Amino acid sequence: YGLFQVVAIITTTGYGTHDFDSWNSFGRGVLFLLMFVGGCAGSTGGGMKVIRHILFLKILRLEIEQAHHPSVVRPLRLGGKPVEDRGLRKNILVYFGLILVIFVFSWLFVVTFEPDATWGADPGHKLIDSATGVAATLNNIGPGLGTIGATQNYAHFSWATKLVFVWLMMLGRLELFSILVLFSPSFWRDR
Repeated sequence: YGLFQVVAIITTTGYGTHDFDSWNSFGRGVLFLLMFVGGCAGSTGGGMKVIRHILFLKILRLEIEQAHHPSVVRPLRLGGKPVEDRGLRKNILVYFGLILVIFVFSWLFVVTFEPDATWGADPGHKLIDSATGVAATLNNIGPGLGTIGATQNYAHFSWATKLVFVWLMMLGRLELFSILVLFSPSFWRDR
């Protein structure tokens, strides 16, 4: 069951054959983290894509090395070949930063404005359930944890939260930069 759910979450198919809300906290935590992984480069699945995670870790390692040894100049390598794109480091870091900012603000919105009645008899899971709801919609996963788990749905949320979830689904499916560029005034100016 675990392997199937991991594959379903990473590929953003939304399938479920088992109620993973009955799993222990570690298993549920792993599923939550995997919601941010996504498919491979060029995949039609949602999520952040594996290649971005690989590049992020390589860039992070290079930046830490440069902080420790400022005179070392080491190129970013992918597949053994140096990556010549100078803006790639900045773009990857900006992408992860935007994902983090969007996730945090959306999560805070859901926690703040969603009534406690949404969470049923136990509103103690509000923080985790709303975080997985934001992660599931931002990365187009489908089910989240708890009140939106494998055996639940999003019907009980308020209309404002549903609008946020729809916006997050559009951001996740159509890629972050292609949606955010629509809000840039320079995009709409005559050239």
